[in-house]
Amino acid sequence: MTATNHALTGAFIGLAAGNPWVAIPAAFASHFICDAIPHFGQERNNMKWLRSRFFKRMLLVDIVLCFAVAGTLVVVHPVHWFLAVVCAFLATSPDFYWVRKFRDAVANKPYQKPEGFGYFASVIQWFQKPIGAVVEVAWAIGMFVLLIPFLR
Repeated sequence: MTATNHALTGAFIGLAAGNPWVAIPAAFASHFICDAIPHFGQERNNMKWLRSRFFKRMLLVDIVLCFAVAGTLVVVHPVHWFLAVVCAFLATSPDFYWVRKFRDAVANKPYQKPEGFGYFASVIQWFQKPIGAVVEVAWAIGMFVLLIPFLR
């Protein structure tokens, strides 16, 4: 899933749970649950995709939207806003593992098959295809609708 959807999911968990002992592990676990749902992407070893201008722009927009989610929580200041920001970050954080793969792709280094955590994180993403954008949009709308009552 996109980082924005992970952040929205984590923020919702933080606001809905309100208890850090529940929200923090649930937000982190939500990353892997969301990645197991069919979503937008390309094949795991598609280094050309990671070098594409479209991917770089998409990544930049995703980063900006993640900061917008956190910024909205800070400005609107709902109950448990700080926990929601932490949970949004934690729900997104496993994707930081892929920074090295992105740097390797940009540097034209060959694809290296992930091991350990990377293997687990890539295998659960069994369906990453362009048509998965439909799921991404639906998920974002659903999370936004669930978040609205907490932001009033």
